[in-house]
Amino acid sequence: MSPRFIKNPTFDELTAVQAEYMSRKGLRMNEEIGIKLFKTCPVCKKVWKARNDFMDDPDVVIIGYQVHFKELTEGLFLFNHSCNATLTVRAGAFSDLYAGPMFTTRLTGTDECPGYCLVEHELRPCPAKCDCAYAREIVQLIKTWPKLDWHENR
Repeated sequence: MSPRFIKNPTFDELTAVQAEYMSRKGLRMNEEIGIKLFKTCPVCKKVWKARNDFMDDPDVVIIGYQVHFKELTEGLFLFNHSCNATLTVRAGAFSDLYAGPMFTTRLTGTDECPGYCLVEHELRPCPAKCDCAYAREIVQLIKTWPKLDWHENR
């Protein structure tokens, strides 16, 4: 397949073409060409340049969280996009949003733990004072993040 050429491309057009090329080559765009992008949809190729663009998008909805017990920042937040894609973003990409206490004790499997982290689509906040609780609070921030009304901005 020959590359697409666009005369005087906009940033979005250039980024989409680069993302497509890098995807075909199995390379991550951020690492290989130095353009800082937050996320690209694997299905429709929509590009979110920054985390806030992603969070503001009414077509993106959080649907779950997969815990990574060895390294909590490596856990995955799961999102549905309106094109029917499921997107994953590492928990570490949202860590700076959390300003609450960081607990150091793991309570998973104890009487104090409701086990929410073990259920991927469970989005309720966790009442346990556990080291995993910060991710549950980030889920709440993401769920309540104000979405832009795209119709107002067109």
